[in-house]
Parts: sequence; structure tokens; C-alpha cells
Amino acid sequence: MAIFDDENNNQGGSSPFTRSTSSRTSTLDGTKEGNIHIGSGVAVNGEINAPNEVIVNGKHTGKVAAGKISVKNGGGVDGETAVETADIEGNYDGNLEVAGTLSVSSSGVAKGEIRYKDLEIALGGKISGTIAEMSDEDFQKSKIKLVKDEEENKKSGGGFFGTAKEEDK
Repeated sequence: MAIFDDENNNQGGSSPFTRSTSSRTSTLDGTKEGNIHIGSGVAVNGEINAPNEVIVNGKHTGKVAAGKISVKNGGGVDGETAVETADIEGNYDGNLEVAGTLSVSSSGVAKGEIRYKDLEIALGGKISGTIAEMSDEDFQKSKIKLVKDEEENKKSGGGFFGTAKEEDK
């Protein structure tokens, strides 16, 4: 008997090398375009630029520029991040600049150099380091802009990353 059975001829189905295609589903189904999801048990190093959301269940080390970052419980980010909004349920360590609302859940820990426009911390959530509210002047100088503030620019070619799709007329 061969170690690698042809999946059509495998009678027992108990070989550790067989695979079942009937139960596999694509993780891209239902995912919004422009999102990045770092799954549990996955470690990513480097720079991420995403127009929508970066969801971290695993570990990311490096820079992130996105519309939103969600660090899930059990996930962690070490690095430098510039986003519109941030939801921290896991661990964040590094520079974090949030043009809108930074939310830290009861399980969340955010430490480092943190700047935000609005802040929500649930009972039990922890935030430490150099923490400052972003002034209106600093917000205007910031490279990140809230989507709702950029709606007018989209029609003229602006947008979060300086480009916009042509709206259907």
C-alpha cells in the first residue's frame, strides 16, 4: 500500500495524508475587499497598508496603515500604527496614532506612545506609556483622515490613500 493514497481510491479514510475537500471553505467568503486578517497562530512581520480593516488574531510585528485595526483577544501587535479607529481586545505595544476613536476592551492592553482623538476604555482595560489626546491642529497635520471628513474629497479624487473610485452616476 502506498503512503499517499489517491483520494478517490482510499477506502479506509484513516491515513494522515488524506484530505477532505467537502468540508473546506474559503476564508475569503464574506470578507470585505481591502481587509487583512491575521489568523490565530500566524505571525507576520513587515508593513501592512490596507484601505479597510486589519484584524489580528495572531501576531504582527511592523508598521500598519489602515482604516481600522482590530487586535482580538489573544492577538498582539508590536510596532507602529496609523489608523482611523482602533479596537484593542488583545495586546498592543508600540506607537499608535488614531485619528478617531481608540477603544480598549476589558481584556485589552495598549502600551507605548499613543495618540488619539477620542478614547474609550472598558473596566479592566489597561493603557500605559506616553498617552496624549490629538489636538485639532495635530489632527489636521496628521497623515490619517477620518473617512467621514474625506467624503467631499472622494468626488474630487482625494480619499484615504489619495485615490478614489469613480462613483456610479
